[in-house]
Amino acid sequence: MSHHSENSDHLSPQEIKFNDLIKRGDDLFNISIYRYAKDWYLRALELHVNDKLINQKLSEIASKQKSTTTKVIIILAIAVVIVGIVWVYKY
Repeated sequence: MSHHSENSDHLSPQEIKFNDLIKRGDDLFNISIYRYAKDWYLRALELHVNDKLINQKLSEIASKQKSTTTKVIIILAIAVVIVGIVWVYKY
């Protein structure tokens, strides 16, 4: 714990808050809870400490969410086909 405070001695309160918000977002991102990770990143973006980093993280989330949406659509389409086949052969 003291190591963390030693590293943050040279940071402004705004930078410390920014780092905390990023860490919270990263923790959620790493366990694929993108919606809430995005909320933490947007809070960090309000501080304007490192807009480039935040925009990169938000872009990653958008990409992950798009990929997840595509996978869900494919799974639903396969399920519809399977149900259709079962229904046709059952009746």
